[in-house]
Amino acid sequence: MSVREFLNSVSNPRTRKGYRFGLNKFVEWVGKPAEEVLAMRQEDLTQKAGENLIEYKNRAARFEKEIEKFHSYLIENGYSINSARNITLGIRQLFRYYQMPVTMRSGSKVSQTVQTTKNFPLTIEHVRKMFEVANLKERTILSLAVDTGLRISDFLAIKKTDLPSLDEEPPIAFTLLTQKEKVTANCFLSQESVSLLKTYLSALRNKNNFYLFSSNGKSHISDEAISKMLNRLAERAQIDLNGKSLSFHCFRKMFLSASIDSGIGLTAGKKLCGKAIARSDDTYLTTVKLRKKSVQLKKFLTIKQSLKSEGQQVEKLGSLVAKLAEELEQQKVVAQAVSGENLKIRREFKERIAELTEEVAVARLVGEQAAKIGDGVKRWQEEKGEIEAKIAGIENFQKLVLEQPDRVILEFIKDVRRQFKEQGSRGTA
Repeated sequence: MSVREFLNSVSNPRTRKGYRFGLNKFVEWVGKPAEEVLAMRQEDLTQKAGENLIEYKNRAARFEKEIEKFHSYLIENGYSINSARNITLGIRQLFRYYQMPVTMRSGSKVSQTVQTTKNFPLTIEHVRKMFEVANLKERTILSLAVDTGLRISDFLAIKKTDLPSLDEEPPIAFTLLTQKEKVTANCFLSQESVSLLKTYLSALRNKNNFYLFSSNGKSHISDEAISKMLNRLAERAQIDLNGKSLSFHCFRKMFLSASIDSGIGLTAGKKLCGKAIARSDDTYLTTVKLRKKSVQLKKFLTIKQSLKSEGQQVEKLGSLVAKLAEELEQQKVVAQAVSGENLKIRREFKERIAELTEEVAVARLVGEQAAKIGDGVKRWQEEKGEIEAKIAGIENFQKLVLEQPDRVILEFIKDVRRQFKEQGSRGTA
């Protein structure tokens, strides 16, 4: 057992550097070399002859107490809570590597952390801006980082053979065993990532390197290269980091925050990105449920808005077509109604013309009759004038006769009778 072997097993250079620093601090504090500390831990876990169970368990818990003392020492010497915890990880991971893990008691200060404000609060809007100025490889990294929420060490260790079939219907299930906690990350590849991966894989030149994001040699790119890439993209996208650190871990924090905001819950988010959860919670999160939660989460973490916009545009056009069809149907009904009304008006117009023609004929007939009546009235008026003139002559004659003396009147009557008699005699003869 050696520290060198343990450190060589750590693929992430930054993590390896942190473990080395923590181990050096611990052996300095305990006053013994690391190999001797390992031998002490091995001895503590070996039950001695004649030793009862309680004595054995107390001896086995020795380094748990030693690590807590070491943590208190670090705090007293000015280290922050988060830094003190990270420094203790060196000795704890060394023990874990050699199958001698130290389990800290519940509520131990060693496991406590505080929320730091040093990291940049990455949002999906920032990722969209970086995506716009990124090349194909960078876009693929951004999309997969958003989809998976993995730690940098697990992300960079992805091999091309680890990928599922990209011909399946997205979201495509994609599982990985995490290096740090040895738990399964139940990832899902979105349509965005699948499309990018197909193009990216077909354009790869180094076919001999089996890592998905390979370096120029036979290994994968480093986390330093990823950090430089992210900061370069942020600068191109004119994102103000305000003095804060933008690292790959910001994607993991964004993923877990979005899990809460989207309503799928922090437990499901941890299950998706490969973070340890309680065994009781693990039972209820099946692959089917996780797929649904992944779809729900993706609504909050969609990078390429044009896909969403195209969908919205199609939906909008569909609504417009439906509206136009409805209006066309209404116009058709109106046209039919107008056509029917026109036929009705034409029919009524013809009937009215016929009525007017009949009325004109009647009027002409009435006019002719009126003209005849007018001639009759005129003749009647003429005859009336003659009769009135005769009556007036008779009345004047009567008046003249009545003004004469009786003797004259009698003579006149006799004379009239004689004339009538004479006229009668002529008629008889």
